[in-house]
Amino acid sequence: MRSRLVFSVVVVFGGLAAFLTAPVGSGQEAIPAVVDSAPAAGAETVVYYFHGNVRCATCKKIEAYADEAVHEEFGKALEDGSLQWQVVNIDEPENRHFIQDFQLVTKSVVLVEYRDGKVVRFKNLDQVWQLVRDKERFVTYVQDATREFLAAG
Repeated sequence: MRSRLVFSVVVVFGGLAAFLTAPVGSGQEAIPAVVDSAPAAGAETVVYYFHGNVRCATCKKIEAYADEAVHEEFGKALEDGSLQWQVVNIDEPENRHFIQDFQLVTKSVVLVEYRDGKVVRFKNLDQVWQLVRDKERFVTYVQDATREFLAAG
């Protein structure tokens, strides 16, 4: 009886470990890498959403809400190239430098000002995780922070 219990526990934890470490291709959508993540010519400010290979529903929601916030409020700046929206997979080798560059500890929305191709300043929008359950507050937060960041530049 005891050996059955031990076996059951081992099977359950083994299955859980296999599930948590499964590669992205096991039922999840493929995540394309952003190879050229430097700002386009003329772009001075970039709003980045940084993610990894494994993306939970909340991570995808943060990306969707941030994308909506930026495109809804800053369409003209996106069109004229003074602002750029980029989604970057930091698990791709060519993008890992962003972890150090912007002191990333999790999936993040980061505002970055570039001058002559070099980072002048950046701001990690660290409240996105706390606000993700309230879309209206989330969108307002991203829009206000972006507006303030642009005004200070």
